[in-house]
Amino acid sequence: MSIFSFDFNRSSLPDGFFEGACDIHSHLLPGVDDGFPTEEKTLAGLAFMERHGFKKLKMTPHFMKDNPQNTREAIEQKFKAFLDEHGNAVPVELTLGGEYMLDACFPDRFAEGFLTLDKEHTLVLCETSYMMADPMAREMIYQIMLKGYQPVIAHPERYMYAAMPLYKRWKQKDYLLQLNLLSLAGAYGKPARDKARELLKEGLYDYVGSDLHRIENVDQMLAAIRLSTKETDLLAQLLENNKQLA
Repeated sequence: MSIFSFDFNRSSLPDGFFEGACDIHSHLLPGVDDGFPTEEKTLAGLAFMERHGFKKLKMTPHFMKDNPQNTREAIEQKFKAFLDEHGNAVPVELTLGGEYMLDACFPDRFAEGFLTLDKEHTLVLCETSYMMADPMAREMIYQIMLKGYQPVIAHPERYMYAAMPLYKRWKQKDYLLQLNLLSLAGAYGKPARDKARELLKEGLYDYVGSDLHRIENVDQMLAAIRLSTKETDLLAQLLENNKQLA
């Protein structure tokens, strides 16, 4: 009975919820990772985001050992080439960042300088293995902070090894946390959805991103998000936090 009552008190996001929003995590830069493969698909993705109300968007391609060609210089050149070719057709304001895997490739990316999330160039979007905690990841984050950067942990709800005690330790260490919006729709499974709701309710998130890799079925997933009034208000606050980075 309590489960049905719990769901009954949730509702869809209100119309126009994303009007004027800023997305800080996406894989829309074409042909560089597992996101949008072509410029045509990227333009369709940007139009999709604009239709949903987004006005600003940060492209954050993967920097990881699986994509060794993604150096900072190479990504900056691809971003500039895309804007030079299609800037007049882009319906939202674009900026460039990166999503950095804490893996064997990370020291090289560290040495060349990060593509950050914010205007002050201090916030570094990081991710780790989904399956198990890596002790070296903690050391890499420590080195980030020694250099004056602030780690933003991408989609913490998706890490299978993580639970609330670890999330609270991360917050105590001044890590920031970024919610994947579609986690709330169950796009990554029920465990990730449930943890996302709990982290949101506890006020442990700092930002929210789409982590957009494609637009197929995203309309349906957005429609599937069900939140309480409190959770909706907290999600709206995360979108406001995003705007401070633009």
